[in-house]
Order: sequence, then structure tokens, then C-alpha cells
Amino acid sequence: MNQSDNRPKPNILLITDDEHRCDFYGGDLVNQLATPALDRLKQKGVTFPNAITNCPVCMPTRFTWLSGLYGSQSPAGPRNAKDWPLGHPTVTQALQRAGYQTAIIGKLHAYHGGSSKTYAQMKDETHARGFDYVFMSSGGSDSPNYKEYLKGKGRGKDVDEIANYIQKKSKMTADVKQGGEAPSSVPDEDRYDEFLCREAIRWLDTYDSKQPFFLHASFCKPHFPLDPPEPYFSKYRPEDMPPPVGIDDPERIKYWQQRRAVYCGLVEYTDACIGKLLEFIESRGLMENTIIIFSSDHGDMMGDRDMYFKMKPFDASVRTPTIVYDPNSRLPGGTVLKDMVEAVDIPATILEAGSDEHLQEAMPCSPGRSFLKYARGEKDAHRQWAYSEHGILCEQGASTWRLIRTPEWKYIYSPNGDMLFNLVDDPLEAENLAHDTAQLPRLHQMRGLMIQRMGSLPVPPASLICDTDPDEPKALNSRFYKGILNEDDGKDRASGL
Repeated sequence: MNQSDNRPKPNILLITDDEHRCDFYGGDLVNQLATPALDRLKQKGVTFPNAITNCPVCMPTRFTWLSGLYGSQSPAGPRNAKDWPLGHPTVTQALQRAGYQTAIIGKLHAYHGGSSKTYAQMKDETHARGFDYVFMSSGGSDSPNYKEYLKGKGRGKDVDEIANYIQKKSKMTADVKQGGEAPSSVPDEDRYDEFLCREAIRWLDTYDSKQPFFLHASFCKPHFPLDPPEPYFSKYRPEDMPPPVGIDDPERIKYWQQRRAVYCGLVEYTDACIGKLLEFIESRGLMENTIIIFSSDHGDMMGDRDMYFKMKPFDASVRTPTIVYDPNSRLPGGTVLKDMVEAVDIPATILEAGSDEHLQEAMPCSPGRSFLKYARGEKDAHRQWAYSEHGILCEQGASTWRLIRTPEWKYIYSPNGDMLFNLVDDPLEAENLAHDTAQLPRLHQMRGLMIQRMGSLPVPPASLICDTDPDEPKALNSRFYKGILNEDDGKDRASGL
């Protein structure tokens, strides 16, 4: 941050939701989908439509937002399998050193479902990661403070529903009636994201205004299960939903249209919660000195290619449009900036906005790049290409891959074969051009960018002193790096993923 202009340090509000697909916003894929809060934020700020997550599952992306590292730079890896390792410097620690009050309210997800840590231990470790105030859950509505709230309101039966949360999430069968789509029995005002919204507003209303604040308001929806309360559950009609791409079976199309209709209700419900938080910020005059960043951790295939959830290298899973409102921007509201942005750029941007520390001083080994000046109109470019990953390539796994994406092209490497898509002519990623000899130069160029990215990723010192196998972070991509070099010989390896 440039301190020479004598402006006060800005407040920084990071708003995130969970599993929000890139084209499920107002006026995009579903014409009638209502997202007035995010639409208003777009109109006031700038949007990065070509932002992508560095790993399309919850835990690695949230680790990236805090540490400025890719999942593959830590022993936890680019997967939902291990607790975050301790010891990595964080952007919130740097903000604390710069005089900020810091808070996390909502989903952190630093601990996997089988973690042996108690909630008290999780909270203590979150404080140590740089948060002054901690009001969080490890996943969704499984937070003890939320269960206590419901019991206090005499809604003990809803606690039983929360206890079955993981089971509901996993009931995703081909039978729609058994897929978990049902309106929640918890009324709108007592839903978890509404609960988090009120807590975020309460914290903002009581924080020490002599210091700037950093608040991560982390909402948990529209992540499955698809259970919005009424009237959201029934608002959208399945027959109005666009059919998923890559499916011909009428019954499967109908199935996914039903799920998409309920998902739209969940998106609108989440947007309403975000809207209440933004309205409070505006009512208190905080917009004049608050930078607001919105993003999601990943998307959802929502039936495209007849696929569920995230974890896939296709845009429905990896693209996460990012919105930035900055009162110091010289760009007009509603500007769309089309350069690539990565999730790892968010902590780098927050650092530049609130601290004078250099990125490599605050978060050593981070591959992030601040987009602050780009979002302010002080630079005319950011990234020409971006990187994403999932799974450990030296292990077996069907959803293991690495990708390079530009605004026009995408290259995917996996053990099952290469994929190459022209995103201008084929935005739905229907035609794999990796086997097209005319595209061989393009394939080699994109593969070269991937080798460049992977070959330049350092292993942070903290990854070598944590309580897991010290050789694991070095090995995460070793087979990939060796394999892709050996395979870069022009052979036709094209296949499906």
C-alpha cells in the first residue's frame, strides 16, 4: 500500500460463498435468476469473469485465500483430505502487524471431517493464524455456536437435522426423490447463513473503529444439500431451466433441471444474506473507505456432462468470477476486466491494500499477484494465463489433473490423457482438440506453460517442519513433472477425463 498519499488504511471486507457456479448469477445462464446484491456490487465495482480457483474443492482454496499458497505447496495437498498444516504465514497475520482488527465469521474449513481436533483447538489455532475474532465452523452448519443458538430458540428438532447434514450431503443418487432436495425445516430467519449475516453485522457494529478492519464473511451456501427454505425452494420451475450440456437422455435432463431449479433458489437465498450485509455497510457510510472483494471457492458441474459437484477441470467447476469494489478505483462502476485471475491473487491483493510488507516477506513462496492496481485502473494487464490443480498425481485417482487457462484456450493434463479447448469457438468445452494435428503447436505451447508453472513452485519452509511426512510436499507433483516432460514429444494422447 502506498502510504505517501496520507489516506487512511482502508477497511477490507472479503465476502465468499460456497460452490457458486460461475454462470448462475442474474441475467446469465438462467435469465430469471435474481441476484440483486451481487448485481449491485458489480454495478459499483469491477468484475473479473476469467477468475479461476486454484483447486475446485473447499479446503485447498480456503487455505490459498489465507496462506497465499497452492494446495500442492503444502502436505495437505490439493484435496479435501487433511487438516491444514500449522506454521504457514498468513495474510491476516500481516494485517495484524499493520494495525488491523481481523475477524473470520463463517466457514473456514481448515479441518476435514475426520479431524481429531476439538472445536476449542480449532478456534485456538484460528486465532494463531491471525484472526482476532473467531466465529466459525469447519464446514457448514455444524458449528457448536449455531446449535446452541437453535436450542436457545426452542428448535431442538432442527439440531437433529444438522446432525444428519453430512448424510444429506452424500445422498446424491440417480433418483431425484432420494437426492436430498427438500426445503429445510429451519425457517429463513434461523438458517445458518442468516445467522452468520447477523453476527457479521453485530461485529461490524461493535468493533473498535479507531483501527481499520479486515472481515472475512464466509457464507456456506449454495453448497449442497439443495435445501433452501420456502419460498426459495419452489420459486423456480424445472421446465424453465436450461438443460445441461452433453446429455441426450430425457430423464437425466429432467433430473438435472429439477436440481438446477432448486439450486437457483439456494443462490437467491444466499444473495439475500449477502445483500443484508452490504446494506449495513452502506447504511453506516463504510463504503467510502472499504474495499470489498467477493468470490467463491469453486463452482458446480450441475449436470453438465452428467457430472455432480466440483473437482472437475471444466469451467462450471473451476471458474469463479470475482467482484471488487474499491472506492479508490478510477474505473467506472460496471467495468469488466478480462485478464485471468487466480484465487491465490486474492490474499496478495489484500496484502497490498492493507500493508507495506512485500508479498514474499509476508507469505514466502506465494505465487500470487496482486490485482489491486489492475482493479483500480492503474495497470492495464494482470495475468495472461492461470493455473489450477486437483489431486495428487503420484497417486491413482479419476479426478486428478492440472490445467492452464487463458481467456481463449484451456489445456488439461491428466493421467487419462490431454484435453485442449478453444473457449472462444467452444465455450461449452464440447470438442477436445488435443488430437487435432493442426493444434499441435498450441498444445505444446500450453504444455510448456504448465511445465513453467510446476517447475517454478517452491516448497515453503513451513511445509518441511509440519507434523506430516516431510517428503510429501516435494513428491506431490514429481511424477507429473517427470511424466509431462517425457510425454512432450507430439504423441497423440488425447482421450476423455
